[in-house]
Amino acid sequence: MTPDYDSVDGALARAGADTDAAEGHGTLCGMLSVNGALPVEDWFRELLPEPAPGDRMADESRRQLAELFRETRMQLHDTELGFDLLLPGDDAPLARRVEALGLWCQGFLYGLSVCGVRQEGSLPEDSAEIVRDLADIAATGFEVDADEANETAYSEIVEYVRMGVLLVNEELQPIKAPPRLH
Repeated sequence: MTPDYDSVDGALARAGADTDAAEGHGTLCGMLSVNGALPVEDWFRELLPEPAPGDRMADESRRQLAELFRETRMQLHDTELGFDLLLPGDDAPLARRVEALGLWCQGFLYGLSVCGVRQEGSLPEDSAEIVRDLADIAATGFEVDADEANETAYSEIVEYVRMGVLLVNEELQPIKAPPRLH
C-alpha cells in the first residue's frame, strides 16, 4: 500500500529534502519510467543530502521512502493500471492540490531528464505529446475557485496525467507479458 501524502512529505522533510511529496514522487516516476531497474540510491541522491552518521531520524525516513520506491515501481508495471499520483487528498484545498499537481509534473519531467531523456524528439510521438502537456501543466500557475466545475476539471487532469505517465512508462519500457502456458 502506498504511503499517504502527508507521511511521505514528513519523511522527505526529516531526511533534509528540498522538495515536497508531490515533486519527489513525480521525480521518482520519471526516473523509473526511463529505468525500471533504477536503484533506490539513485533517487535518494537526487532528493536527499547525505545523512549524518548515526542520524536515526534520517535513516528511518529513508526506510519509509524506500517503501514508496518499491510500491511505485510495482504500480508502474501493474497490468491492472493500479498506479496513482501521490498528491494531497480531497480534503486539502483545491488550490493546494492544483499546485501539487504542477509540482508533480515538474518532478516527472526532472526525473526523465536526470535519466537521459532531455529532448522530446528522443521519445515516441505519443510520449512526446504527453511530455509537452505535462510541461504545460507544470508551468501553469493560476488561482482556482473551489467549485464543482473546477473540482471536476482537476480530477480529469489528474486522470489524464496518470494515464499519460503509464503510457510514457509503457513506451519506454514495455511490460513483458507472462509466458503463455499451452
